[in-house]
Amino acid sequence: RELLSITKKQNDASSIQESIENIRTKSKAAFASSQRVWNVEKVSDQYYFDVTSYALWKTAADTIPDYTQRDVFVRNIGRRIYKDAKSMGLITKDAVTKGSSIDGGTYGSLTGTVPAVMEVLNLFNDTQFCSSFRLGAEDKDAASSSLPPRTGYNVFDTYDDEDLMSGSSVNVLISIFNPATLGASLQITGEGSRFSPEFVGTTLAALWEEAGIYASYETYFVDPVYRPNPKDFFPDEQLLQFTLTKK
Repeated sequence: RELLSITKKQNDASSIQESIENIRTKSKAAFASSQRVWNVEKVSDQYYFDVTSYALWKTAADTIPDYTQRDVFVRNIGRRIYKDAKSMGLITKDAVTKGSSIDGGTYGSLTGTVPAVMEVLNLFNDTQFCSSFRLGAEDKDAASSSLPPRTGYNVFDTYDDEDLMSGSSVNVLISIFNPATLGASLQITGEGSRFSPEFVGTTLAALWEEAGIYASYETYFVDPVYRPNPKDFFPDEQLLQFTLTKK
């Protein structure tokens, strides 16, 4: 649906579907293992969802070569997920705080959005899209510090709110461990493209958008083990590096 909204040609529906099915069929071997097969074509099947996401993004890359339009496509997916999750009662409709900002405007504060961010991350975790997540950077010195770690509900503070309202940008890291689309993302990245499946970051971007905050982000992959040979790369973490600014 979101891909068709970009092309604005209803007669493209059949060709888009055909492309997705062809790529999915041809790429099954690249994703296959003895533990990864599907018997029923349902997105609740992680393997089927992974391969289908790969096929969808490959089709989208061919259909919308313009990078600006690709960004619109991805953000529209996040808006759709966020809207549907609220309408289905999976996340609280008014979780995003839109109280008075420091400068008297209508923009929400970063601290006020944290409960909603946690709801979205927990939703992806509870539906087994990922095995776990971390909101904020890993703090290896947290045990020896008297201050609470800047993670989870403490990821933002009032200084971040002040920076945002003064026009500065605020950065935040979010780690998604073992996401369902990891195979598809790594496959596309290995093919030399950074336009790969991503659902969590774009949903959070839609959430912040509702609070009057513009979110841009880059995606990286992290292998928890140091390996001297760069060819031995086995990441289990999708790291989202957000830059947040006032709209």
